[in-house]
Amino acid sequence: MSDQDEPPPSARVRPRRWFSWVWIVPLVAAVIVIWLAIRALADRGPLITIWFTDAEGLQAGDTKIRHKDVELGTVESIYLTRDMSRVVVRARMRRSVTAYLTASTRFWIVRPRVGAEGISGLSTLVSGSYIEMYPGNGIAERNFVGLDGPPILTPDVPGRSFTFYTDNLESLVVGSPISYRGVAVGEVEGFALDGTGKQINIYAFIRSPYEKYVKAQSRFWNSGGIDASVGVQGLHFRASSWQQLLSGGVSFDTPDTALATPSSDAGSVFRLYENQDDAQRDPRGSTLVYRVSFYGAAGDVRAGTAVQLQGSEVGRVTEARLQYDDVSQSLLTRVTLEIDPSRVEIVHRRADTAAGPSAAFSARLEKLVARGLRARLTSANFLTGVNVVSLDMIHDATPAHIEQVDGYAQLPSVSSTDISEILAGVQSVLHHIDTATAGPELGHAIKELDRTLTNFDHLTADAEPQIKPLLASLRETAEAAQRTLHAANNLLGSSAASNADLPRLIRELTEAARSIRDLTDYLDRHPEAVIRGRGGDPQ
Repeated sequence: MSDQDEPPPSARVRPRRWFSWVWIVPLVAAVIVIWLAIRALADRGPLITIWFTDAEGLQAGDTKIRHKDVELGTVESIYLTRDMSRVVVRARMRRSVTAYLTASTRFWIVRPRVGAEGISGLSTLVSGSYIEMYPGNGIAERNFVGLDGPPILTPDVPGRSFTFYTDNLESLVVGSPISYRGVAVGEVEGFALDGTGKQINIYAFIRSPYEKYVKAQSRFWNSGGIDASVGVQGLHFRASSWQQLLSGGVSFDTPDTALATPSSDAGSVFRLYENQDDAQRDPRGSTLVYRVSFYGAAGDVRAGTAVQLQGSEVGRVTEARLQYDDVSQSLLTRVTLEIDPSRVEIVHRRADTAAGPSAAFSARLEKLVARGLRARLTSANFLTGVNVVSLDMIHDATPAHIEQVDGYAQLPSVSSTDISEILAGVQSVLHHIDTATAGPELGHAIKELDRTLTNFDHLTADAEPQIKPLLASLRETAEAAQRTLHAANNLLGSSAASNADLPRLIRELTEAARSIRDLTDYLDRHPEAVIRGRGGDPQ
């Protein structure tokens, strides 16, 4: 059988495997990538836009958005607006914070800051600046305006907002503390000019539970810096705390009688006084307005000058004008007074009198004027020269009453006794003293007195050698009398007890000996008493 007859070889075909171990690694990698992508998409939140005034410390792709040091988003891009006035920051947030991106959400850049409240943001020196987010609630929002700095108060702090108005902001800034009787209870949140441009509105927040002390009778004043004023009591000096010295401050107080009244509502408006004295002196109710005309020199009388009734302050001057009377051809000072009736307490009030404080005080003031009450200018403090309008009872005053002049009630006045008159009197007294001491009589009297004292010294020196032996003799006599008394007492013994005159004699002898000893001791210390006698005794 030849080779050609052999059957051809047949190939053995094996089925190909559908899976190879080589594909395990890329498949696992693909699963991981897909899982990460799904997770990223699931965690991917909305894209928000934040406008800032500057982007100091911010970097696209690196700067984080945080809340309570927990990462909530990442800055994706930073660019300027078309007019290059602001910075636009676009950031991708996590889906978990989507519900908190509302119109009340706040963003600000955390960086190192130094202010009156202290140093903050030091951790960013190492980690870099980041954007802090404070979550809000309400309507959803994706576009925000970033704050220039951290907010003074977070939106969830309980309390009430109030508004103050003043003519001058002075040292107040955003964040200035508000104090009640020395306790910090709130902060100044901001300020702005009103529509007229003449008044400043200050927006303040007082935390709970201190807002309950804000009543309709509360008074607010600027307590920042150092308050130095010259008044009736002299120089008044008050220094604030170190924080108020740096950032200013506002203080307020409420009368004890008003603490039981309802608290003021949020948004109530109060006047901000320049200092505590102005706040306390301003009347809390209706006032009475009077006018007074002073003839002659009126001194430094201006708006704010105190008005006193029998030495107690009851009001102030609201206006003072120098006028020329063309009829009498004389100068006068027309002063307008504002008197607070609540400063005078009316006791033992009769039932038929007016009930209101203004009408009641006005009626009493008319009676006092009929009895001699007059207005005059006096110097309340000799050193400071501060003048006050004083309402005093003048004896033998010319009869007068309150008149209506140009629609105002006018009080009668008398001439004033000012400092110039007092100084003139003192100068006159000094002149008389100088005249009395400038003549030759005073010099002659001094010379005679010197001659008399010299002669007395010589007399004392001559008598001193004779006084010493006399003193020694008196001392020996006193000692001998004392020894005699002791011997007599021992000798008499029991017989002295039966005789009533003998004990009395012994006592008298003892007192005589004691008197001689006292005299001897005194003359030993003061030998000149032999000639001049005892000091204070008549010569």
